[in-house]
Amino acid sequence: MPREPKCRRVCAEPGCRQFSPEHCEGPPVVMSVEELEAVRLCDLEGLDQEEAAARMNVSRGTLQRVLYSARKRMAEALVFGKRLIIEGGNYEIADRECGQRSCCHCRFEKEETKTDE
Repeated sequence: MPREPKCRRVCAEPGCRQFSPEHCEGPPVVMSVEELEAVRLCDLEGLDQEEAAARMNVSRGTLQRVLYSARKRMAEALVFGKRLIIEGGNYEIADRECGQRSCCHCRFEKEETKTDE
């Protein structure tokens, strides 16, 4: 019997959970929250896989599998004109600041910005 998967750490819940083309064809593509976080860290924030894995509290191999799965789902939605839904997964919201000033989605940085005003 395989062990239960480890929770993956994400900075915050996604603000938008559905993306849809003007004319949807076929069933929607479902992406997990941790897949979105892997894409955000590697492709948007520009972290290498080792850094992104540390931020998500998983091994580099696990991050790589999650990232490849996410990219395949995004490609399927874009190429075939399917709706993309972000939901579910096995994740936990970060309970401490990630320590990266460049993290544009870190909820702790946003709270700090609000108190400065």
